[in-house]
Amino acid sequence: MNILEIINKLNNEKQKGFQLSKERGKLNSTWLLYKKNHFYYYFDINQKIEFIDRFKYSKDELIKEFEDSFFSIEEIIN
Repeated sequence: MNILEIINKLNNEKQKGFQLSKERGKLNSTWLLYKKNHFYYYFDINQKIEFIDRFKYSKDELIKEFEDSFFSIEEIIN
């Protein structure tokens, strides 16, 4: 899935976020993506989750940052 598909899924469902597998060629990593108060927050799986400006993206910023990345949803966060 690309970032637009992930954003649409997050916006159209009642989940707080997703645990994602980010695929870059042969390398995969696990990330968390949350939506809170009309903003998106993106964290490494090992990172402390803090809803602060440092991790906050608008929809356009998130699309620009991850436009060449592909993801798969590993887990839904309610």
